[in-house]
Amino acid sequence: MNKLKSIIALSIIVIIPFGLMLWVRNHQSTGFASIELITYPLLFGGLSIAVLVLIKKYFLKEKLKDFNSEEGKWTTDIAWGFFLTIIYFILFYIERLTLSGILQFNSNLELLGLMLDLRENPILLLIWFGPVLWIGIALYEESIRVFILTSLWKWSESYIWVIAVILVSSIIIGLVHWSQGPYGMVTIGIKSLVSGYFFFKKKRLMPLVYAHVLYDGIQVALLLLTYPDQ
Repeated sequence: MNKLKSIIALSIIVIIPFGLMLWVRNHQSTGFASIELITYPLLFGGLSIAVLVLIKKYFLKEKLKDFNSEEGKWTTDIAWGFFLTIIYFILFYIERLTLSGILQFNSNLELLGLMLDLRENPILLLIWFGPVLWIGIALYEESIRVFILTSLWKWSESYIWVIAVILVSSIIIGLVHWSQGPYGMVTIGIKSLVSGYFFFKKKRLMPLVYAHVLYDGIQVALLLLTYPDQ
């Protein structure tokens, strides 16, 4: 029964929403306006986190402590976040050198348009680097990752199963970034392997969130600073 409940919860929180996201992306022909790229992640991510908490607490009868089952301090979490960010950027440059010539990358012109709009609108800039990046992107995606890992790890304590779950979660998260093309899916999947293994060793959610915020935030900040004016 516990496995059945886990499957139902994973379907509600992961499979159905991710499938819907892919369907919308595949059938959206007109693109998204900048304000939509601000509001959709925040609303979708925020509501999804709320649903995750409710399902975990009332349907699965589990505690949120699963996401931080090992003792730790916020200062240590931040330090690990910086460490993971460095690993992500090392992988970024290795992937650019080895995979960029093999796999196709689909440029996200909508996101580029949003980034350029941010330069002209300080309010949008604050919203994106604030609640959108922290809640709608980083906290949402890392909470989903950790929920997949902790839910499936309860099925078996076998080390092979643990690694298999990390691999499966990385594939799922990579596939969600389908709009970025094969290069985006593979490289995000590779970084997800690092994230999953880190959580297996440390059992702490917030370092993953901090690293996600730093990795995405630094790239966007560099784009805003260096992209030529139109």
